Amino acid sequence: MVAELSKTYYENEKLKIVHILYFTEFAGTEKVCVDLCNAMSQSNEVFLLANTLDFQGNKITDYIEDTVNFVDIETDRNRHNIFYLYKIAKILKNINPDVIHCHNTKMLEIMKYCQIFLSKKIPLVFTKHNWFVKKRMKYADICVGISPETLKLCNAKKNILIENGIKFQNPTKILNNDVFNIVGVGRLEEHKNWQLAITALSQVDFDYRLYILGQGIYEQELKDLIEKLNVADKVKLVGFVNNPWDYICSSDLQILPSRLEGFSLALIEGIYYGKMVFALDTANHREVLGDDFIIEDDAEKLTQTLNQVYLNYDEFNEKFSKVKAESARFDINNVAQKYIDAYQSLSDQKVQVA
Repeated sequence: MVAELSKTYYENEKLKIVHILYFTEFAGTEKVCVDLCNAMSQSNEVFLLANTLDFQGNKITDYIEDTVNFVDIETDRNRHNIFYLYKIAKILKNINPDVIHCHNTKMLEIMKYCQIFLSKKIPLVFTKHNWFVKKRMKYADICVGISPETLKLCNAKKNILIENGIKFQNPTKILNNDVFNIVGVGRLEEHKNWQLAITALSQVDFDYRLYILGQGIYEQELKDLIEKLNVADKVKLVGFVNNPWDYICSSDLQILPSRLEGFSLALIEGIYYGKMVFALDTANHREVLGDDFIIEDDAEKLTQTLNQVYLNYDEFNEKFSKVKAESARFDINNVAQKYIDAYQSLSDQKVQVA
């Protein structure tokens, strides 16, 4: 026997889609998953399988819309526990989805292993959100890279590129515009490289305020650096916020100094809400931003760049308008449709069942 992804979608029937997520914190991967669920649920039947609380006590149900069917599962269990796999299989059997979309390799393994208890194979789609090399991606029928660089790491039966997207909001200006405001969005970790931005800005020739939105294990090191450079009145570690777009909209410039990225949601937010974005040459930043907005991992050179931007702000603002003109491609609804097209492509594949 064979099982196929239903082709009735072409007759305006809904797809039944399961997203599965190991919810550790509400960061990039989690936000992409939630936004896709919310967008897809407007015209499809969508189920999100995840743990309700992250490590900080945040509830994922606070971020999903009523149109998404949420199923609380234990995601910290051993992926080889036969009783756990059977329990997950029973959930899948009751849902009977057309496709399963996994956002972590552990969840991909669980979705692969639990299907020994099912009468038919359910197609698996996996999104490669980060740079970590994982052999288990081969379990997916389709692996999605979010940038050309992450696509190179994919090793599934079929590998495709779909860039990240966001749900666009209506921002509100919340910062005092009497000073040159700079914003950075991302976790406080060593590889996010906030130390580069803080050090470079400590030497610039103009007054500024730097707002870093995020939390993480590198917070104390950054606080120590801020104190050492005597910039506590200028650099603010704001912590996690639910409205980064308000800060971005209120700022004169956004900086992304991270050394390692899949495809930063903060970059997309900066393009849509911000006046200009400067980023290190990682992921597809150069392709998206162009040469004028790529910075080096060198504090002295970054200081020089920022001084030039301040002195020639209107010129840089005009150049960035060409980047902003492409922002519609990052609308979450457009991105969701690309995933739907990928799900539908599985209907042409005859999948053997047990």
